[in-house]
Amino acid sequence: MATLWRALSHEPGVAADVKSLQAIFHPDAVVFGATYKEGQPKLSQSKATEFLQGMGKARPKGFYECEVSRQLVQHDLFATVYSVVESRTDKNAKAADFVGVNSIQLYKADAGWQILALYYHVGQADVPVALGQGKSGLCL
Repeated sequence: MATLWRALSHEPGVAADVKSLQAIFHPDAVVFGATYKEGQPKLSQSKATEFLQGMGKARPKGFYECEVSRQLVQHDLFATVYSVVESRTDKNAKAADFVGVNSIQLYKADAGWQILALYYHVGQADVPVALGQGKSGLCL
C-alpha cells in the first residue's frame, strides 16, 4: 500500500510515478471513484490503464497522499484493504485538502501482490471519517 500512496504523490509540475503504479496494478484492474460535484454524488469507472495515463500527466500543483489508517484482511492469495488517506496540495499543510476512504482488492500473482480493483471515495467535507487508531497528519 505504501507504494501506491508514494507513487501517486508528486511535486508541483511533476507527474505521478506511473512506472511504479504499473508494477502494482494488475493489467486488467479497474478503478472506481466517487466524489461530489456541486453537492451531487458522482461515480466514475475506468480501466486502470486509463487511470494511469491520467496520472502520467504533470500537474501544476503538488499532490501528497498520507495514509493515516489501514485495515487489512488476507486469505491465501486474496487480500482486501480499507485505507483512509489524507490528500494535500501543500505537503507542509497542517490540514488535509480532503480525506478519502479506499477499498483495495489484491491478488498475489507470481510477481507479488497486484491491485485488482481500487475504489476511492471522497465524501462531503462535513461528514467525518473515522480514523480508527490513526492520527491526522501522521502517515503510516
